[in-house]
Amino acid sequence: MKHQFKFNPLATAILTLLCGSSVSSYAESTKTVSNVNNQQLKATIKESFPGQNFFEQYYVDKHSAPAQVRDVQSASNRFCEGVWVTPFNAETKAASAQDGTSVITADHGYFNPNGDSVLSGDVVIDQDGRMIRADEITIDKTQTFANANGNVQMAQGGLIAQSDRINYNLKNETGDLSNSFYISEATHAHGHAAKISRTSPTVVVLDDASYTTCPPDETPTWKIQAKKIEINQDTGRGVTRGTKLYIKDTPVIAVPYFNFPIDDRRATGILNPSFGFSNDGGFELAIPVYLNLAPNYDATLTPRIITDRGLMAQGEFRYLTQNFGKGSIWGSDLPSDNRYNNKDRKDLHVLHDWQIDKQWSTNLEYNYVSDKDFFADLDSNPNTRTELNQRRAWAFNYGHGIPGLSAQFKVEDFQTLDKTIPDIDKPYARLPQLLVNYVGGNPQGFEYEFNNDSTYFKKSINDSTVDNQPSGTRLYNQFATRYNFRNPWGYAIPEMSVRSLNTFYDQETIANSNSSSDTKNKSVVVPQFTLDTGLTFEKEGKYLQTLSPRAFYAYAPYKNQNDYPNFDSTTASISYDQLFNPYRFYGHDRLDDNNFASLGLSYSLFDPVGLERLRASIGQSYYFDDRRVTLNRSDAIDTEKRTGPVLSLSSQLSQNFTISTNSAWMSNGENAQRDFQVYYTGAKGNLYNLGYFHRNFLPDRQDAYDQAVASFIQPVKDNWRIMGHVQYDIENHVAREYLLGVNYESCCWGVSVYGRSYFNDLDNVNDPNVKPKRAVMAEFTLKGLGGLNNKLSSLLENRILGFDKVNQSWTH
Repeated sequence: MKHQFKFNPLATAILTLLCGSSVSSYAESTKTVSNVNNQQLKATIKESFPGQNFFEQYYVDKHSAPAQVRDVQSASNRFCEGVWVTPFNAETKAASAQDGTSVITADHGYFNPNGDSVLSGDVVIDQDGRMIRADEITIDKTQTFANANGNVQMAQGGLIAQSDRINYNLKNETGDLSNSFYISEATHAHGHAAKISRTSPTVVVLDDASYTTCPPDETPTWKIQAKKIEINQDTGRGVTRGTKLYIKDTPVIAVPYFNFPIDDRRATGILNPSFGFSNDGGFELAIPVYLNLAPNYDATLTPRIITDRGLMAQGEFRYLTQNFGKGSIWGSDLPSDNRYNNKDRKDLHVLHDWQIDKQWSTNLEYNYVSDKDFFADLDSNPNTRTELNQRRAWAFNYGHGIPGLSAQFKVEDFQTLDKTIPDIDKPYARLPQLLVNYVGGNPQGFEYEFNNDSTYFKKSINDSTVDNQPSGTRLYNQFATRYNFRNPWGYAIPEMSVRSLNTFYDQETIANSNSSSDTKNKSVVVPQFTLDTGLTFEKEGKYLQTLSPRAFYAYAPYKNQNDYPNFDSTTASISYDQLFNPYRFYGHDRLDDNNFASLGLSYSLFDPVGLERLRASIGQSYYFDDRRVTLNRSDAIDTEKRTGPVLSLSSQLSQNFTISTNSAWMSNGENAQRDFQVYYTGAKGNLYNLGYFHRNFLPDRQDAYDQAVASFIQPVKDNWRIMGHVQYDIENHVAREYLLGVNYESCCWGVSVYGRSYFNDLDNVNDPNVKPKRAVMAEFTLKGLGGLNNKLSSLLENRILGFDKVNQSWTH
């Protein structure tokens, strides 16, 4: 006959011995889906019998597990055939030690007010969010010491443990567990400890302990074995002594002492090292050291050895102030690079952001790099691109104050890395620039807008390329008013604007050009009218069809601007959207002359499940006057009466297969640019991409470009897959990049090996002395401990379109 007892302290005390006060906070912070009906799992514990393998009770086949458990755990452990199912998931909040009430059932109960009280025979302590089971539980007459013996099982917050014996002091919350097995559902981990001692309410010590995230086989693929592990909740740190990493039964790494975090508090320590090999640097190894200097600032110092180049020092300093914002400073130094004529290689970067209040903010950016090859040779991030002009700027911003008003005041200059570039081709410095935008009125009716760009541009010419490059102040103003008429079936937006451009050359420019100030001050005002209209027609049936014609007109009179400088403007590229844009130039150095109309038509076809089976757009512009405003005096006036058609087509042929193409023609029928792309993503993680991109050279408008790209990911067998990427320059008959790799993922470990051959951003591929850079890299990851290198995934995400999607579906 079963007996029930009301008894609070013992149930709470035994469980907190293993889990401690951190369990409830962990449960509150972890967001997962509720596992399964608790009553069913409680029955599982009650029905288990001595001698049954502890781990096998709670490790079930993934496909037969409850849907909630499978969906949650498969997101992070999709390569595992099984999932852990514990009685109470990490989201379940257990009752506090003071408020929890326990219901105890046992075959026999003996209460002795003058001695020990004993519960025996399948004792189960059931509390909201907790459960304890034992063959026998004894408590002394003072209710100070408690002992549980025989197949003691405890469950709470995604954790469950089984021990031979528990001794516990209820008053000082100390005690120990003998021969304990444990499971952590959230981390997919399990292990064993010969003894678990709770030496204080916040310190737990594990003797002869193991840890792994592999399935509970007889011999896991890897495990950590430590003579002692001390976990301190006060410091947020764990310390291991006598630690060894085992691959199967073979120890491969021994660490006498290791300090690691047990929560998100920062602490000084060694971070994961990185390594690799390349044909122009040899073998390299970097070991970052994190320094927790104070609660509001820290640093990372990284000694790095590159065998063919030398020893390099890297560092980063991050800070957060109470009243003046936050920022970071990072850089590196490689003295006497053996592969770079023994020159010193270095870089320095500074970022600072300060949100002064809700309306005002400021930010600072400074970059210095020693040479144009620095990033290509020394940056360990494979996705880094060489920015030829390194930005240096300070900005002061206004917004979220006066409705509709935003402004920015900034000073900006650049360091040009390529010293062979003549000064005339380097960008202008802005010393300073003021940008103001104000929008008022009704977005569904009359609306008005004001824009101002006031900038002093400065460029110093220190070489012999030209005698002088004009510097001075440019004032651009635009005032526009429009009426926004919109409804579900169409829209019409007429707009009137007035634009003005004033240029004032500085004294140095006037003196160098031997001109009077009157001839070097420029001023022009141009009014403009635009009308943007469109309709939307829908036809419902088995397929939803939409037809959207669009008409656009722009007019602005011609004003001569041949002698005006060009500080920062360029010609807009050809595209479908550009047909409906009155501005031919990016920048404010020219006020366009316009008298043209554009017509466009878009069609979409949606199937019953929402796939856009077809999307087609075609458009063309018709010019009623020549475009006489040009960026440079030498540029030819555009006298074409129309553009060629611009076409865009795409189709979702299925959930997995998509094609798209874009093409634009000139008025003479010559194709100016075209591209074609095909994407396929399979349900099992296979992916194939193919693309072709071509642009013809158009004077003063676009450079020639003719390239093809292809990539694939193909699972082969037993969680192995191969992957590749190629970018081929058809114009120069050379592959700019090859990437080929093999990847294996299992439940608890993974390995990737790949080779890469590529040219850097600034390489002249036609130079016979320029050779591609080749690298072979490997990654080995122990799930639950982190990887030694994470560059391959980052590289694939940036090279292979759709990588993230198939990575989620592979073996899911």
